[in-house]
Formats: sequence, C-alpha cells, structure tokens
Amino acid sequence: MSLILGRYANMPLTVQSHNRNIKEKGRCPVLSENKRRRSSSPDFMGRIRQSARHIETEAKEGARRVQHEAQERVRNMTPQQKNGWRKAGRIIGTLLLVFVVTLTIFSGIFMAYINSTMRGKVEVYLDEFETKVSTELYSQDPDTGEWVMYQTLYLNSENRIWTDLEDIPKYLQEAAIAIEDKRFEKHHGVDWKGTTRAIVYTLFGKNVQGGSTITQQLVKNVTGDNEVTVKRKITEIYRALELEKRYEKDEILEAYLNEVFFGQSCYGVVTASRMYFNKDVSDLTLAECASLMGITNNPSMYDPTLSSWTRENNRERQLTILGAMLEQEKISQEEYDEAKAEDIVFSNGFTISGKYVGSDGTATEPEPEEPSTDDTESPADEEEPTIKGRYSWFTEAMIGDVADALVEKYGITDKVRDNGTTYTAYEQAWDMVHGKGYKIYTTQNPKYQKIAEDVCYDLSNIPYTSSYTNSAGEQVEDQLQIALTIVDPTNGYVVAMIGGAGEKQADRVWNWAVNARQCGSAIKPLSTYAPALDDGTINGASVIDDYPMLLNGDVWPRNDNWRYQGLMPLHLALRQSLNTCAVRTNLAYGVDRSYEFLVNKLGFENLTYTDSQQVGNMALGGFEKGVTTEEMAAGFATFVNEGVYTKPRTFVRVEDANGNVILENEAQSTVAMKNTTAALMNSLLQEASLQGTGYQAQFPGMHIAGKTGSTNSNKDRYFAGYTPYYSCAVWAGYEHNQRIVASGNPCAVIFQKVMKAIHEDLPDKDFFSCAGLTSVAVCADSGMLASENCALDVRGSRVYTALVAADNAPTSVCTMHTAPSYTVNMADSDGNVTTVTGSVLNYQRELIAGHDEIVVEDAFMMLGGWNGFFGDEEDEDFNMPNGDHDDTMDDSVPDMSGFLG
Repeated sequence: MSLILGRYANMPLTVQSHNRNIKEKGRCPVLSENKRRRSSSPDFMGRIRQSARHIETEAKEGARRVQHEAQERVRNMTPQQKNGWRKAGRIIGTLLLVFVVTLTIFSGIFMAYINSTMRGKVEVYLDEFETKVSTELYSQDPDTGEWVMYQTLYLNSENRIWTDLEDIPKYLQEAAIAIEDKRFEKHHGVDWKGTTRAIVYTLFGKNVQGGSTITQQLVKNVTGDNEVTVKRKITEIYRALELEKRYEKDEILEAYLNEVFFGQSCYGVVTASRMYFNKDVSDLTLAECASLMGITNNPSMYDPTLSSWTRENNRERQLTILGAMLEQEKISQEEYDEAKAEDIVFSNGFTISGKYVGSDGTATEPEPEEPSTDDTESPADEEEPTIKGRYSWFTEAMIGDVADALVEKYGITDKVRDNGTTYTAYEQAWDMVHGKGYKIYTTQNPKYQKIAEDVCYDLSNIPYTSSYTNSAGEQVEDQLQIALTIVDPTNGYVVAMIGGAGEKQADRVWNWAVNARQCGSAIKPLSTYAPALDDGTINGASVIDDYPMLLNGDVWPRNDNWRYQGLMPLHLALRQSLNTCAVRTNLAYGVDRSYEFLVNKLGFENLTYTDSQQVGNMALGGFEKGVTTEEMAAGFATFVNEGVYTKPRTFVRVEDANGNVILENEAQSTVAMKNTTAALMNSLLQEASLQGTGYQAQFPGMHIAGKTGSTNSNKDRYFAGYTPYYSCAVWAGYEHNQRIVASGNPCAVIFQKVMKAIHEDLPDKDFFSCAGLTSVAVCADSGMLASENCALDVRGSRVYTALVAADNAPTSVCTMHTAPSYTVNMADSDGNVTTVTGSVLNYQRELIAGHDEIVVEDAFMMLGGWNGFFGDEEDEDFNMPNGDHDDTMDDSVPDMSGFLG
C-alpha cells in the first residue's frame, strides 16, 4: 500500500485550483460555515404523531365506509342473508377496531421509545461533527512561482482533502446516486422499501442487502456506528430523517462524497482521484467517475491497482454503474458508448482493459503480468508488493523541522500516557503535523529531488560494499551509504536531500544527511582558510611551510600524499589539501576563534567545547561528533552568496486549517565574511576542484568549486562543492565504520552525476565579481612581491600572479631569494644530473631535533642545504588513507616556525 501511495504523492495540484476547493482542515466541521443551517419545520416527534393521527383517521373512515356499504347491502338482502351479514359485520368491525387500537398503542409505545432513548441524544449535526483532513505539502514551481501541492500527510490511515460539491464532476455525483441511492432526490432520508427489506433480513438472520440511502451511509460514516442490529438501524433511520430536515440534498451529497472510503487510506473523492488516476477530481471523465465510484462497494475487491483480478472486478462494476446511469436517464446512449469504449489509465500504468502503457500513458512495452481468467482468484493469490516509505528523505526531514518548531512555539512538554509510557514532546508535535490539516509550504524542488533519488537509489552508482561481523559472529555485507543535501545559496532553501544509498524502504529510518558525521579536510576552507583570509592572518599570496611539528613527542600531522614539500603558496596548499599547512594556518588564526567562526558565523550546531580546544579537530575536520551535510552545504553556499550566510531551511511557513499562519520560517541571513574573502575562496576552490583532489566532481559547461575530505583509516569520505546556482555536500561511509576502499572519491562522483543533471538546462555563468581585489606578481617561496632574483631560481622562475584583497596585499619585495650565483646539481627521477646556476633561498627552517628521517623536498634550496631534488614525480592519489586528525592531542602548542604570511 505504501508503495502505491508513493506514486501519487508527486502528482501536482495547483494552489489556484485547489485553494477554492478545500474546506477547513485538521479536525474540522464536515460542512463549511456558509452552508450551516437549521430547518424550522416540525420536529421528528411531531411528524410521528401526525402520521399516527393520519393513519387512525383513515382507519376510522374506512371502517365507516365499510359499515355504510354493509348497511346498503343489508336493505336489499333476505332475512337469512341479513342475519349472516350482521354476524360478518360484527366480526369485521371488531377486527378493524382492534387494528386501530393496536396501531394507536404501537404508535404511543414507539413515540415513548423515541422520546426516552433518542430524542435530543443521537441526532447528527454535520456542521458540528469533526472530520479528519490531511495536511498538505506544497512546493514552489521555479518557473511560475506558483505553489503546487505534491503530497499529503495523515494519521491513522485516513487521507482526506475536502472539496466543494461544485468542484466535483456532475458525472461523479450522478454515478454515486445511480449505484447507491437512485431515489436520493425524492426520499426524505430513508427509502422505506429498502429499509423494510433490510430489517426483515436482519430479523431472520440473513445478511443485510442494501436498503441504506446516501443519507444513512453518511450518518454511519461520520458516527462510525455500523453495528448490525435492529436498534442501530432504527437509530440510523431516526438520524437520517433528522439530517434531511436540517440540510439540503446538495450538502448531504457533498459530505458523503468527501467522507466515503475508497481504499488505500483514501477518504473522499479528492485523494482517491489522485491515488487512482494521478489527477484532480475535477478533471475526471465519465468512464473514470464510474470506475472510481465502483471502488466504494468493496475496496479490497474493486481497487484496480491491487491486481489483475481486482482490476477486472472494477471493470465489471464500472459497466454496472454506467448501465444504471443510462437506465435512470442520467446519461445518454452516446455518452454511455463513449465511456464504455474509453480504456482509462490507472496510476500504476495499467489500463482498465489490462494493457500496460506506463504512468504517462505513452509507453509501448509489453504487459508485465498475465491477466486473470479465473473469477475465483483473489488478490492473496498474487505476490504482495514490497513495502516502501511514503515520505522522501527531504519530506521526512522537513516534517522533523516543523515538529521541532511546533515544540518551541507552543512549549510542548513530555507527557505520561495511561499505560505509563512517555509521549514525548517531539512525538506530540509529529502527530500534530500529520493530524491538524496544516498547509506546509516547503523549499523542495521536486524535479531536483527526483534527480537525486534516481542517482542515489541506483546502487550501480555506488558499487561498494564491505563485510563486518555482527553480534552473532556472522559475516554480514554492508552497503556503502550516501548522504546528500543541496541548498540554494540565495535563500537557504534545501531543494533536495538524500539520507541513504538505495531506495528508501520505510519511514522514520536513520537519515545520514541530518545526522552528524566526520567531514575530514572538507572543513578546511570554512574553519581555517576563509576566516584567516578575512581577518588578515594570511592573504591570497601567503606561503605556509609544509613541514610537520612536534606534538606530544610525535611528528604530526601527515599529509595525504605522505610528502613534505616545504614552502607552499596558499593556492597549492589548499589544492593539495596539505594537513601541515592547514594546522599552521589554524594555529596562527586561533583554534578557539576558528570554533567561534563556524558556530557564530556559519551556523554549525554539532560542534563541542572539546572541538574548540583541539587544532586537529578544527583544522582537519576530526570533530568529536561531526557535522551534517545540511550544515556543510549551507557553509559552502556562503562563498556563492558574496560572504552572506543564510541558515538552511526546509519549509517557509505553516498555516493551520483556517489559513492562519502559525509558523513563519523567514530567511535568517548574516554577513559571515567580506565579499572579497568569498571571491578569493571561489578562486581557490575552483582550482582545487579542477586541478586538485576534487577533479572527479567536474562536468562540462559549468563553473564548479569544491573540496574533498577523508578521515582516519578512510572511514568517511566527503565532497562539498558548489556552482553559481547551488551548493551540495555529499558524505559516504559504512554504517559499521568499515574502511572505504574505492576508486577515487565516491562523493565527488555522486556530486557530478546529480549536479550535472540538475544544471542541464541552466546556462553557465561565472561566480560573482566585486571591487577590492587585485592581482599581483609574487614570489612562490616568500609570498612577497616578486624580485628579479625570484625569476632566476635554480628550479626555474618562482614568479606567479596571485589574486589578493587590495587592503591585504603584500607590499614588500622578496628578500628570500639570493643573487643568482649559486650552482646546484639537479637530479631527476632517472638519475640524470644537471648542473644549474641561479638563486637559492635565504631561509633557515627550524628542524625537529632527533627526527632526521623527515625529508623536506625543498631543503636543497636552503643556504647550507644538501644536493639532490625530491618530488619531481608527483603522487596523484591524494585521497588514500591518511591521518587527517589526531584524537590524542592536548593543549600544548606546537612549534610555529615556518609560517610565512
């Protein structure tokens, strides 16, 4: 059932057409306010007395007539005949008198029974009776700006959306009357012929066969009283008669069509139409109306989407209804013939004749099931469908966000149930979201959500598994999990979300996207380089020494490429994701300030005090708890949005059943960094994505920036990237924390597949530009303005052009390069030695004593250095297992020599 519910959940229904259709939601009155009225006609007891007096009068007059006729006959009779008729007259008169007296007594008893047991106690007032109406979820069409309903939420399997009778096709109204109550327009609530038959059958122990009018069925539906007893039937009759005194026929028919059960948790014609035909009820054809009304008799037998058997049953029922409509002159012969010939298409892609044409009605593939030829076959004979979740990852996360907001707004607290269990505040709010008939305006883009699902549900895109030993000692295979969140940088809208690999199998399962996991080096741009650039700790031309430090007696940290290259310009340090450079920069900026920047400027909510004290956590992403893909996507979106951070959100507002706004989730934006800082980060991260570790995220025709990440033993992988349109963070890992063995970075691959499809129709454009930036020629070894000696380095020119903020640009000329008078023997990887004359570096690196095993590749360039050149064969696998963080750090401060600003 849940699988089928998922099919119609994505069928759009516009607000413009739908708002005028919907009654008050939640637990709301059955009839709208403008239709509430009371009749001023005599009450039910008056009608009973009037009927009794009428019957008594008729009986007396009949008796007098019979007596008068008998007297006339007597005058013309012989004495013998007169004596016989006198005796017969006495007998007949006595019988008539007994009949009248009995009828009078019965009427009195019946009136006394009604007066004592029913009057004022069991009447049904539709305008006071509350009915459950589903909560509606809306998304905004990006092209028209129109809000479109894409799904409903409901409790206790009662999915209903109220609509006015004028928005229900006349064909559907007539179909209901023709098959359920052909004398509906004429009777006063009860069809006495059918009711008498039903009572007789009940008294003799037979199944009740019909007899209930639409009015009586409505009474039974809204009261839930369906006990098969004479008392219940009498009560129902009384209620139906009373109901018809108070409401017009149209009001009763409207209520009935909104209350009747259609199977698949659908109550009322609106949700049923969306379930079975993927269309609004107002768009149904005559053939579809007859098929839909045919379900109500017995949904388990006539639901056309359950099996071929039920579909064939539905066809028979449809023809019966069409025939009844023709016989009662509700449709013409021509309309009947057209409806009979129409091969209507159900939401599961099958037509009523059994052909499979796909859900869009255009497929030509053969039918995947054999039609049933056995009338005794039941749905139980066919394989049950796999149960799937009703809610997408996004929708479930959004419901949780709304529930949290309700708890905060109304101060909801935990309660203790009668059975002693705790009814948590969150559970109460969750039930409110489902049961109050809200309208929730979400941030989801259904098209993008579908794209993300298509990619992540296809496990061929995530072809990685690992085994682990469970508690029973068994080896179990584990699928690599994926989490993904896409955010619109301009408004914080979460437009798509994936919380796991493969198709979502159930509701309220673990969502990896909104639960914290380690992000590794992907945090470096947010925690370290952006804040350090923003406050001037570094600039776009800064050089950081790729050399480890001594921490707690250990050489730390290691790089992904297992190399120490020496002095590195900022753009290369970020492109190659060098841990040493990130740690040195974070220490220079301040570990505690880095923590404050993430929490106060970029909205991270899962960081801890321990994180704020550990440079390995803040610089390398080895947090105590971790971060969510939602937090990371929103953080990187700040670079797109000119340095302005906007808190991610899954809903815009929530309205109650009466259209009152109860939650307004407005954009919360703050300036996190200068626009020049954001522009510099865009430039740096484009290089990192294009030429560095994030190269697998690239796709043609779009500017892309981003950063990869991994953690100790390679148990978590990450890619956070963005385009000028959207920011996307992707995490991968195993549920049981096995080591990931994969070709490249699976997160970058998923990013590429999803974002490429999303941007297919979007024109390429560059990231924003702003004043306050300048390009300068600098030295790659000192970060200072280049001198002529920088170009005469024995390795070749060390001059390059760096983009820097104008207010934080280098002003001094390089003094590190010596005069070009030094001769150095350069050895390549093949052992070939070349003697080169040029400048070297006047720089003394403070080495870690006692660790001569540490090799720094630019050491030969230092005055007093050694001959030989390492590193001319670059290791391209920057994503192999590494030590991105160290959980054993204390408060000691490592040596900071070698940081060049």
